[in-house]
Amino acid sequence: MSKGEGTGNDAVPEPHSRSSMARWTGRVRRLRNEAGLYLLRGAATAVGGAIVAYGGVWLHAR
Repeated sequence: MSKGEGTGNDAVPEPHSRSSMARWTGRVRRLRNEAGLYLLRGAATAVGGAIVAYGGVWLHAR
C-alpha cells in the first residue's frame, strides 16, 4: 500500500468538526496574509517607480 492511501476510518473525513468562529478566523487570517503580500508588493513597486523617476530627472539635469 502506498503512503497516500488510508486504511479503515483514516480515509473517512470528519463531518464539520470546526466551529463557525474557527472557520471565520481561518478566512480572516488568510485574507490578512494575502493583503500583506499585496501591500508589500505595492510598496516595492512604488519605491522602484520613485527610483526610476528620480534617475530620469537626475540624468536630464546633468
